[in-house]
Amino acid sequence: FTAGQYINIVLEDGKRRAFSFANTPRDNELIELHVRLIPGGRFTTHVFTAMKVGDTLRFEGPFGRFTLREGAKPILFVAGATGFAPIKSIVEDAFHRDIRRPMLLYWGVRRPADMYMMKYAENWQLSHPHFRFIPVLSNALPEDNWQGRVGLVHEAILKDFPDMTGYEVYVCGSVKMVEAAVPVFLEH
Repeated sequence: FTAGQYINIVLEDGKRRAFSFANTPRDNELIELHVRLIPGGRFTTHVFTAMKVGDTLRFEGPFGRFTLREGAKPILFVAGATGFAPIKSIVEDAFHRDIRRPMLLYWGVRRPADMYMMKYAENWQLSHPHFRFIPVLSNALPEDNWQGRVGLVHEAILKDFPDMTGYEVYVCGSVKMVEAAVPVFLEH
């Protein structure tokens, strides 16, 4: 597979659920998927309540063109919740290939607990001078003691980059987030 692609998990009735690779192509002994429990979700409920080591799981793929393009432009990555998975794959692969284009990752979630690999992304920033990480919370509560950015992740980017000319932008998250972000990014 290529960093950023996904597989379809094939359910017993033939229906499919798409999940992006979170690991890099070079780290392919196992497949890393980031699965969030969706209340009432057939597959995710099974993963969190019944799946055990040794269970058979059918999948097909790889699929998709959400992959890093060759170029020289700075990169803006926009992740919503588990949309972090393919971006993790792309970023780690870029580091491995010694790609030194400036990269900024904006990761938007509701609450701090939803940013399940925050320390991981912070460590990228410490280890790679051409990489920056900006976490954004949309539903921070007073008890979270959150001192970082708040609001919708795409709005945080627009505040920082009112002119997105000259940037390559990769957006992954819920359909709602992508549909809100892409049109306004194109306008800017």
